[in-house]
Amino acid sequence: MEMALVKCKQCGNDVASNATACPKCGAPVPRGTSVLKVSLFVVGGLFSLCFLGTCLGAIGAAKKGSTSGETASSRTTAAQEKPAPKLVEIRTLLAEYADNEVRADSNFKDQVIQTAGIVDDIKKDIMNSVYVTLGTGRQFEIPQIQCFITDEQVKKAANLSKGTKIGIRGRVQGLMMNVLVRDCEFIDL
Repeated sequence: MEMALVKCKQCGNDVASNATACPKCGAPVPRGTSVLKVSLFVVGGLFSLCFLGTCLGAIGAAKKGSTSGETASSRTTAAQEKPAPKLVEIRTLLAEYADNEVRADSNFKDQVIQTAGIVDDIKKDIMNSVYVTLGTGRQFEIPQIQCFITDEQVKKAANLSKGTKIGIRGRVQGLMMNVLVRDCEFIDL
């Protein structure tokens, strides 16, 4: 097996590529990055990006599919029996979660609630779901209620303005920075 020779950058002497230092001047022999390593790194990175994109696309498709499927089934279920919402003052709900999340979850999580509050924001999340944040109207209020609205309610959300008082009904999912409420619908006050 024949060894490749490389030139020493210090003295220009020919040095074996597997040597650690030049025998003439003692300078370290440069180690090049192999084309195979670079190619594997690039291919691995592209594969990872494709995999991540596929996963995010599948999550988004599943969310849209489950939302439309749930909407159809919830309409028939709603026509049969719609659970009476738990009426709760927004101040009480927010204070409970601010004071003791565990206790608040045992009182409200997975229950349909009905409350009213002041619109703080109307936005979309990273999955393009429309939500409205509600509070008591105080400045810099944490937590607030973050209402993820149903597809049928998007037009109503588009007509909302910050500072408007609205009523909502939806299922509490717990606290994650804000009190998350899913399947929200706007109700008349």
